[in-house]
Amino acid sequence: MDSGTKLRKLIASYGDKAEFMRVAGEIIEEEERKKNNLLARDLKGILEYQNNSLKSAKSLRIPIDRERGLPLFEIKNFKRDWTDIVITNKIRSSLEEIIEENNKKDILNIYGLKPKQKLMFFGPPGCGKTLAAQVLSGIIGYPLIYIRFDGVISSYLGETAGNLRKIFDFIKDGRWIIFFDEFDIIGKQRDDPFEHGEMKRVVNNFLQMIDNFYGESLIICATNHQQLLDPALWRRFDEIILFDLPNKDNRIKLIKRNLRAFKTASLDVPLLAEKMDGMSPADIEMICRNTIKRIILDNRSSIYMEDINKQVSVQRERIRYPEYVKR
Repeated sequence: MDSGTKLRKLIASYGDKAEFMRVAGEIIEEEERKKNNLLARDLKGILEYQNNSLKSAKSLRIPIDRERGLPLFEIKNFKRDWTDIVITNKIRSSLEEIIEENNKKDILNIYGLKPKQKLMFFGPPGCGKTLAAQVLSGIIGYPLIYIRFDGVISSYLGETAGNLRKIFDFIKDGRWIIFFDEFDIIGKQRDDPFEHGEMKRVVNNFLQMIDNFYGESLIICATNHQQLLDPALWRRFDEIILFDLPNKDNRIKLIKRNLRAFKTASLDVPLLAEKMDGMSPADIEMICRNTIKRIILDNRSSIYMEDINKQVSVQRERIRYPEYVKR
């Protein structure tokens, strides 16, 4: 049976797990006969870990915080790819390099090298850090472990460090994307006079844990407040990526993408992009979403400049609210 026929059968078996596994096994055997051992091994690994990921939410015992009984993290599976995110060429190039190194880790291992696995994403809120982690999860094929800091942080002496240890013990034998969002909560500078001794010990413990991690997973720490992080933490990461506010070209892409379901022929998109200068992708998405809601409720099919201009003004006020709170 030729490879094209096998691929057709594989796609046709979607939903029938037994048939899917049988056809996938045939494809792997064929690659082994062709001496494509690296590809065959990768395909076996993907099948194994995808199968484990489907069982994870049901059968794996997610560790909990002893004080409140909250789970320390959530396990999620994503099917996102590059079409789901608008980023600069520089960021995409960095992410593609991370993906390539992890997909070809066997080749690097021959030379005693390891792929980039410890990543820091930083920058203003709403600029794609979480979405980028989901895209990496979807493309590499590793389930995403989203760390819940409401469960990790404990008032019990030593319990927060213990919760972190439970997380690292859980991930050491699998292949995961581990996403520590709002990382500054536990990564604050140890000489911060406003932090008590317990959190300083947590930082020390985390440094030891990340230094001693030798699993195959990717660890991603994300923060909107990089200035708060302990300087020693930065040296622990293989790649540090700034997710900054989008430039005009990317703002144009975001506007077009978020309004693609409606007629926009009358819109001056470059002018709108200029008016959205200084806004994050999340801001632009909210402007477009609120505009669409208004169009739907007005029973219209076209969007006009005044529609979006109104929502831009509303969002500008929303962005300014934190300034009023500080006064």
